[in-house]
Amino acid sequence: MKRALFIGRFQPFHNGHYHAIKEILKKEDELIVCVAASQFSYTINNPFSCGERIEMILRSIKNLRNKVIILSSQNIDSNILWVENIIETFPKFETVYSNNKLVKLLWEKRGYEVAEVSFFEKEELNGTYIRKLISKGENWENKVPKETKEYIKEIYGERRIKEIQEVEEKLRNGAI
Repeated sequence: MKRALFIGRFQPFHNGHYHAIKEILKKEDELIVCVAASQFSYTINNPFSCGERIEMILRSIKNLRNKVIILSSQNIDSNILWVENIIETFPKFETVYSNNKLVKLLWEKRGYEVAEVSFFEKEELNGTYIRKLISKGENWENKVPKETKEYIKEIYGERRIKEIQEVEEKLRNGAI
């Protein structure tokens, strides 16, 4: 059985992530989805908690759940220790899927095969862009799976992102 690792922040989980998971599972028997930077939340770059991100993924991949394991990993100041922590605490895997150059370097140095993720509509399906659309009150709903959209609305995620944006702008301008 071949098992792979797919690392992301999933802020939020979007159609590009869903497409990547489906594509990876065409090559692999199982996939560990690692929710990275799990300790961060309530910032403009990381508005959702680790539990909320896991919930988005679980709800959105119902039809793939028997092939997907979802785990989380906190950022660690030492990149090498971050890799070692994942190796020690996650089930075994052979391949790491990532397009991040640093992640690729770290895992290859440790002897793992690293494969590129075939992203779908990368320009429009990325967390930064989607969070920006949400903060401006623009249409973002078609960029995420239906289940993720419903969950973000359920937890008032749109309002949260707008409020975080306002607070961070006030902080930058010295108003707070």
